[in-house]
Amino acid sequence: MDEEVLLPYQKAWIADESRVKVWEKSRRIGASYVEALASVLEAAKSKEAGGQSSYYLSYSKEMTQQFARDCAFWARHINAAARELEEVVLKDEDKDITVYRIRFASGYEIWCLPSVARSLRSKQGRVIIDEAAFVEDLGELKKAAMALLMWGGCVRILSTHNGDDNPFNELIKEIHEGKLDYSLHHTTFDQALEQGLYRRICLVQKEAWSREKQDAWRDEIIA
Repeated sequence: MDEEVLLPYQKAWIADESRVKVWEKSRRIGASYVEALASVLEAAKSKEAGGQSSYYLSYSKEMTQQFARDCAFWARHINAAARELEEVVLKDEDKDITVYRIRFASGYEIWCLPSVARSLRSKQGRVIIDEAAFVEDLGELKKAAMALLMWGGCVRILSTHNGDDNPFNELIKEIHEGKLDYSLHHTTFDQALEQGLYRRICLVQKEAWSREKQDAWRDEIIA
C-alpha cells in the first residue's frame, strides 16, 4: 500500500504498536478511517505473523456501519483475502441485535458490536472503543476491554471531548499525570489541516487547493 495515502498523524497512529493507545482528537479528521485500515492489516496477517481479530464498539449505529464499510473498503484496497461484509443477527437479553462482520482467509475477523461490556465476553484480540466520551458506560467498557490484554490483545480508544467531568477527559488527565502508562496521541483540527487534511479533501474531490480556500473552509466548519 502507498503510505502517501495516509496523512502524517494517521501514519503515526498506525506505526504505534503500544498495547494501549488513546487518541484525543478533533472530529472528521479520518481517525476512525485509519483505525479501520489498522484492523484490516491485523486481521489479514497469519497467526505466525501475529494477526488478531478486532472488535469495534461505538455509541452510534451509523458510526458502526461506517466503520464496517471502511474496513470493507480497505480490505479491497490492499487486496486482503476477505469475504464480503456480513450482517449477523445476535440474540440479546432484551432484543435481537444486528452486528457486522468481515471474515479473512487468515481465520481472523473484524466485528462491529454494540457498545456494552457484555459484547466482549469470551473475545480475544484487539478492541477499538470509538468516540469513547459518548458511550454509555466507558468505565465498564474499558474494564472489559483491558481483560483482553491477558491473552496478547490490545486496546485502542479514540474520541473527541464531551465535557470536563466526562470519563474520557478523566482518562486523558490520568495519562498526563503519569497514573496510566498508555500511549497518547493528540490531533486538533488545525493540526490536521496543517498536515494536509484539506489538501486530501481537494484531491479526492478533484478540486484545486489554495490557502484561501482552506481558510474559508475552516471558518465554515468551525461556524
